[in-house]
Amino acid sequence: MYSVGSTKQQSLGDEINYITAYVAPLPARIEGYIGTRLTISCETEVLSASLHHELNMIIMSRLPLGLKNPKSFQEGLASFSVLYSSFEAALDSHIRLASTPSRTRAILEHIYIPALHRASAFERDLTQHESASSEGQDAPEEEKTNQAEEPSERPEGLRNGTPARAYVLEHVRRATTERPHVLLAYCHCLYMALFAGGQHIKAAIARSATRKLALAPHQTVPEKEIAATPGIGLFSFDGRSTKEELELRQQLRDGLRRAEELLTPRERGEVLAESCSVFKLTRRLVDELDVLCGTNPTVLAATTQYTESRALNVTLPPPQASRMSLVWASRRWLGRSFEPLVKGVVVCLALFLAYSFYKTSRPAFEGRHRDGA
Repeated sequence: MYSVGSTKQQSLGDEINYITAYVAPLPARIEGYIGTRLTISCETEVLSASLHHELNMIIMSRLPLGLKNPKSFQEGLASFSVLYSSFEAALDSHIRLASTPSRTRAILEHIYIPALHRASAFERDLTQHESASSEGQDAPEEEKTNQAEEPSERPEGLRNGTPARAYVLEHVRRATTERPHVLLAYCHCLYMALFAGGQHIKAAIARSATRKLALAPHQTVPEKEIAATPGIGLFSFDGRSTKEELELRQQLRDGLRRAEELLTPRERGEVLAESCSVFKLTRRLVDELDVLCGTNPTVLAATTQYTESRALNVTLPPPQASRMSLVWASRRWLGRSFEPLVKGVVVCLALFLAYSFYKTSRPAFEGRHRDGA
């Protein structure tokens, strides 16, 4: 529900004011519309739908390139580790500091789930990747050739201190210090991403491991080999089964729902605005990776053609569009469109009218038949 094609950038204050005035009141307004309350998670999905879809397309188009070049994949891990580690450090700090206001701590305790924290998983994956790269074992010939063609020395500070990573680190520190409740936005966007698109990335990494082991089509990759694959630990939660991971995701959802009940309308608007910022920060990291890793111009051209009319700095919809936003939000929350339901009602109504006509006209037809006989 952003104005497509607009390049005018809204200030953070304008975004927060708009969201507070027109979006944050949606749950109360929607109660009378569909008889239920819209959660902040759903509102986040509505506001960030355009940014989310665009970012997904870009990341999935870069994934095969990263799997072919371990150094590129390693740089991707390093970039995203900055985003996860910085907000997790802020969350941990607010929970542990005695100076944290009791109300703020009450909000954050609902989303403080240590089993979800990914900072240590990033470090393990990065260490594994560095070890595998240094040894160069079991690397395909084509991969070795590509690595040999790369410069022997990477730019200074490539692992740490790149402009985008420094910007992300500073933004997260500033935002979470001034408005600790916006950590809800980071938990929702970044952890839910691991349970959704992250599982597709995990499957792609596993398939890559299968090719490197040169297994027959009927053979499966041993769990031990999958677990040892560099980069896959990020998407696994301490050996939990799929059922246990689903329970962990539900725990996060429940925590977000309880936390949002403690927010003021202004704070709710700030959380929603920061959710959009999370996607913009991620996009900034990905754009920098294209430069650092030398993404193929063909891939860049394909994605640029798709995104050039959908500016990253999108604007929010005008107030008069709030009713359409309300309808769209309710449809997304229900998880289905209304068209099949409407068609079903029309069919049932047509059958009912046909049956009623048959019942009312049957005596007349029978009377005529007897008179004729």
